[in-house]
Amino acid sequence: MYKNIKYVFNSSGWKVNEDLQKRTNNILSSIRKKRQAKEIPIFSIIDSDNDIEEIIKHSKFFTNNKLKNFVLIGTGGSSLGADSFIKADQYKYVNQDTGFHILDNLDPNSVSKILNSIEPTNSKFLAVSKSGKTTETIALLLIVINWLVSKKFKVEESIMVMCQEKHDEFQELIEIAKEYNLKIVQHEKIGGRFSALTSTGLLPATIMGLDPYSIRKTARKSLNNAFDNSKFIMKSSKFSGSLKLNNNLNCVISYGDALSPLVAWYKQLWNESLGKEAKGSFLLTGKGGLDQHSQLQMWLDGPNIGSYTFLKVNNNNGFKIPESKISPWLSGISLGETLNIMAESTYDALKENGRAVRSISIPDISAESIASLMTIFTLEILVVAELLGVDPYTQDAVEAIKINTFKRLKKYEHNKKTT
Repeated sequence: MYKNIKYVFNSSGWKVNEDLQKRTNNILSSIRKKRQAKEIPIFSIIDSDNDIEEIIKHSKFFTNNKLKNFVLIGTGGSSLGADSFIKADQYKYVNQDTGFHILDNLDPNSVSKILNSIEPTNSKFLAVSKSGKTTETIALLLIVINWLVSKKFKVEESIMVMCQEKHDEFQELIEIAKEYNLKIVQHEKIGGRFSALTSTGLLPATIMGLDPYSIRKTARKSLNNAFDNSKFIMKSSKFSGSLKLNNNLNCVISYGDALSPLVAWYKQLWNESLGKEAKGSFLLTGKGGLDQHSQLQMWLDGPNIGSYTFLKVNNNNGFKIPESKISPWLSGISLGETLNIMAESTYDALKENGRAVRSISIPDISAESIASLMTIFTLEILVVAELLGVDPYTQDAVEAIKINTFKRLKKYEHNKKTT
């Protein structure tokens, strides 16, 4: 990523002491060796294209006939990666006529809005859950099946299921797929939040006309460059001392609406991977320049407990502001240029106020740029997890909530039967 001159990284106030620098170097060296030994599953997948042909083959289930609407059913890591790629390339779709929708929440109004806007004759669905037990995914899939049946449409021709099938466990998603004869494809043995660059993210991207080879190749190149030039990762080690330094917030501000899904992906990856044993720092998000009108006062003059990351795009295409005698300083400047000027001005203000701030500029809004950022953020989190002494792959606290939800639903079912 950093060998490409189009990618620009700047920082201020991200000071790392000599001991922390040495520890970080040792961790990077260890991760590099583990990568070479294929001991880090996500990096092993990034380092290979062996699964791409199968991804393309599965995508033909959706694209063999005229597809007008593709609906992804899945929440969190099951949809955020795909959403990041597809939204980033929303103006470059090969399948220009295909609408992309996500069912990721149980809000009945949102579900109705999508189902009322599509027809079963030209719509297909992909339901994704690594565990096969995700309540939202199961509920939404059952709603979709009922909707298709009510329209007298063949369910097996419209839906594919992705799950890590385990023959020694009861998985509702698999059982539903078997009952309705749905095609099942295997989810990689990688946690959902780490799976964006696997088939979880690449299959939906391929369905929408993106090139999975190009996305994977970019991720691989970015990973190689990150090890060769570890400037960004070295600065990231500051997060491991965040509690001692009283910097407990990791604030990520994106300049460009198409970056919002990436930031949502990063937020889940960061908070679920590092929030362990009362360690870690909260990741909060902001949207520039909207949040310059709602949060900037706190960033600049509130408690100095945050570290700030700016994401912006070098490409300044877009509408140009017309000539105006009333506002001559805006005349002829594109909206993209104006947005970047706001980002740079905010960065400078935080810097001058002694806030720890860093800025990452990417060359354009594209699936490849998103893949590059995803790769470097994944490496960053693995390094910070090692420095904090936490396991980035677990989420025991979240699992407890899932168990509680299931118990309440079972109790609700019992009460319905007895009343």
